[in-house]
Amino acid sequence: MKLSIITCVCNTSIEYVDACLRSIKNSTLKEGEYEVILVDDGSQVDYTKIRKKYNPVYVKTENRGHLAARLFGIMLARGEYITFVDSDDTVSANYHAPMLACAEKQGCDMVLGDWAFLSGKTRAYPKNDIVIKEDIDLKGDEALDFYFSAEGKFHSVFVLWNKLFKRELLLRAKAEIEKTNAIMSRYTYSEDALITFFAYKNAKHIKNVHTGYYFYRTHAGQGVMAEGFDSLASKIAHMTSTLNIMEAHTENDSHKNGICAWRGIMARAHYSHAKGQGLKSLYPLILDKYKQEKLQASKPSDDYGYMATGLIASNLEDIDSALVKITKEEDPVYVNYDKKDSYVVNFFRETGKAVVYLDTAKHYVPRAQISTKDKITHSPLAYFIALRLFKKGSKARKKLKGKV
Repeated sequence: MKLSIITCVCNTSIEYVDACLRSIKNSTLKEGEYEVILVDDGSQVDYTKIRKKYNPVYVKTENRGHLAARLFGIMLARGEYITFVDSDDTVSANYHAPMLACAEKQGCDMVLGDWAFLSGKTRAYPKNDIVIKEDIDLKGDEALDFYFSAEGKFHSVFVLWNKLFKRELLLRAKAEIEKTNAIMSRYTYSEDALITFFAYKNAKHIKNVHTGYYFYRTHAGQGVMAEGFDSLASKIAHMTSTLNIMEAHTENDSHKNGICAWRGIMARAHYSHAKGQGLKSLYPLILDKYKQEKLQASKPSDDYGYMATGLIASNLEDIDSALVKITKEEDPVYVNYDKKDSYVVNFFRETGKAVVYLDTAKHYVPRAQISTKDKITHSPLAYFIALRLFKKGSKARKKLKGKV
């Protein structure tokens, strides 16, 4: 077994889970080289029909929180490599296969992939995101230097879902986390950063690929969208606990500076969120937990990773379906399509297919569809105007990152 794909679910809508597992099934991964592990963290939703439809390895536990569910999935995994797909997200067809190939050919402990926002029917990727924008090739101590240099500004650096890990790396991270007793805190937030910190800490070689997209769905029911005093206070406690654990496990001054900057960004973000809910009373707790004497004003650099975006075809599933069918046939492949489309070109490059573009081509890939309305709504100008119109932490601002 080459790859284990872990999906943790806790009362996620059946519609989203179905879309998630369908996107994995329709991928370019070969049947038999991967498994899907569905860890049900005490859901009240009945996933029987979904299980019969996709036949994942399914285990239901009592509700113990996101961290416990992810660590349990790691323990169950049989693959040489492990990746995570959250139950409300999806992946493009040629996402995991190139990451797996890179790990095997380059001897990587971790491979990072590109990602995009999925909001309704709109898909958009942040051009300024460091993982998308740059080619990453890190060895030894460079890995943790890179991790903390991001200062929490680019969540693509520390989340689990856009990464493929060597199984041994995550098992070691699991063992180190269990020594901290963090699992006893029933983490519902920041468990990504906790796990990836120990992964970066022990990784010997990390690269990235630009061949597909992980689609991070933004919607009102997301766990990160904390509503209410107790929920937000819990997330603050978990995030600060994660940062404290990181600090306790590094002696490097530049790493500690990165943690300090990360605390400042999270403190500003959580207070803005609290103000948007009318919970200014959380201010003393935020100062105390994030070790801040006072909060600085929000900085444009806090949102740097999201400031410029590029729209992705709304009919990407149709494009992917055509591409997958084509790559199963002869080589070279004669295709009628716009050769400037980087997604399509990268697809063929990473699947090793030679492509000849002819007007009388045997195969037709659907043209990318992006509506004029979306182009206007999601333009950089609209984004900057919206930043100034909507207060940080407001409901409108919350939706903004997923829409442009």
